[in-house]
Amino acid sequence: MKRVKIVLGLLFLGMGTMAYAQTTQASIVGKVNGKGNVGQEKIKVTIVNESTGFRTETETNSKGEYIFKEIPLGGPYTVMVNDEKREGYNVNFGDQVTVNMSLENSGEKAIEEVVIVGNLKNKIGNLGAATAITAKNIGILPVNGRNFTNLTELSPLSGKGGNLSGQLGSSTNFTIDGMTAKNPTSAGSTTSRSGAPYSISIEAVREFKITTNQYDVTLGRSGGGTISAVTKSGTNTFTGSAWEYLRTGWLSSKYDIRGNERVNDFSTSQFGVSLGGPIIKNKLHFFAAWDHQIDSKPLLIADVQTNADALRLGVTKESLNQVLNIGRAKYGVGNTQQFGSFDRVRNSDAGFLRLDWQINEKNLLTLRNNFTYDFNKNGLQDNTAINFFESYANDKNLDNSLLMTLRSNLKPNLTNELKAQYLYTFQDSYQNDELGRTVPRAIVERVASTIDGTNLTTNIQMGGHRFAQEGFKNNVFQLVDNLYYNTDKIKYTFGADLMYTRSKSIYGSEVNGRFQFLGIDNFNNLTPYRYYREVPLVQDTSVKSSIYNLGLYGQMQTKIAKGLDLMAGVRFDYG
Repeated sequence: MKRVKIVLGLLFLGMGTMAYAQTTQASIVGKVNGKGNVGQEKIKVTIVNESTGFRTETETNSKGEYIFKEIPLGGPYTVMVNDEKREGYNVNFGDQVTVNMSLENSGEKAIEEVVIVGNLKNKIGNLGAATAITAKNIGILPVNGRNFTNLTELSPLSGKGGNLSGQLGSSTNFTIDGMTAKNPTSAGSTTSRSGAPYSISIEAVREFKITTNQYDVTLGRSGGGTISAVTKSGTNTFTGSAWEYLRTGWLSSKYDIRGNERVNDFSTSQFGVSLGGPIIKNKLHFFAAWDHQIDSKPLLIADVQTNADALRLGVTKESLNQVLNIGRAKYGVGNTQQFGSFDRVRNSDAGFLRLDWQINEKNLLTLRNNFTYDFNKNGLQDNTAINFFESYANDKNLDNSLLMTLRSNLKPNLTNELKAQYLYTFQDSYQNDELGRTVPRAIVERVASTIDGTNLTTNIQMGGHRFAQEGFKNNVFQLVDNLYYNTDKIKYTFGADLMYTRSKSIYGSEVNGRFQFLGIDNFNNLTPYRYYREVPLVQDTSVKSSIYNLGLYGQMQTKIAKGLDLMAGVRFDYG
């Protein structure tokens, strides 16, 4: 379906505070005054990030005002006018630092005023809710599972399943460094369909923000809100870390929730390293991080050890063994264990690498790659009450995002930021090692058992998993260009967001067939009462699709009077 959406009326007045754009970077602005508090035109202003050597310059306009847009986060920044310099300005996600300077007749320069407009101001200026999770928050707050998105619960408008503002979780937009981090198949974050522990190493996340309004035209493709993360970069100082978080089995009770003694490993180990620093001081920097998780949790399949277990599961060990023996004798079920307690281990990786290259004073190039891998062995359970071990399936997921960003200071009043990303998501479901290939599944219904005089029945499955042949591949190409143009009175933002998705999906829930037997006797006599199968009508069962999304937008910002500011914008979306 083609959709055209035009967002108008992004218009509001701010009393006493300007509304700053929801950018992934920051800004430094100010005014240079001369005698009589008159703005000085064409005064050269330079800023330098002392930790990385990032350097850029601009000139004041006819009012003596200057602005640096989309500067890298961090610091400390030094602001210089001629030979005078002032130091120690650190900027965070979306901050705007204002430094006004006064040039005296004697030629001496003095700082007149310094104002840092941070997250609280941004929230007020945007006339809506935005919760900033700073680098300090990430560093000191406990994060279960090392998944940074768990901290979204600090936003009062967050809910279960990743939803914001009461909207569907699939309408929440996820971005990393200003580009999409959503899985086109599930409409959640890249790893949302598989349930992998994280979509990026938390060690690579500098800070992030939960924005639940859409007044800024650069924000699109979301319903309830946007979760925007920005990543770390290297500096002139080598820094590194190594960690391990361990939940060992011997620290847990040796009994399970039923009071039975555990015989399988129950532990989680998360470990990794990070390293950042200069390749060429003040010119080229790197930051790398790797996170690995080994999650060991028992797989319990009709683990009947007591009468209470039998009553809860609706089956006795005798009935389970009766079905299993028939399956081995007449249906080819293997001689390995099929019910009880099993070891199960899930392995997950997240790798991150970022390079920042200061080409010259006008151009900063960033290359960033984020990789995740998750292998959930025997993690897919079928929909029958009891599934023998051979009916479980494996789930493999791989996601990779490659991003290039070029920030260019074209003129003193013209800044451009170009972003290009290739996002690849892959998910493959397949039969576990017990079978090694897809086969029909068999369901024995109403398997009868008598427990303490109580007659109970249940359903038992063996054979293949119904959707162990499914697979999903997505190739997402995204290009975003934002142009910031400043005049004496108005600050303009113009931009385009182009995204193309090429998807290949293989669906099918019963393409291998399903035999249904009513009771153990019919199962023993090889007499199913129903056979069901979805039969593909074409040789290639994959669904291939091409999805185009186009966003064009413009925005203006001006001061109407003292204490009265105006922002207005329009956005056009086509998909």
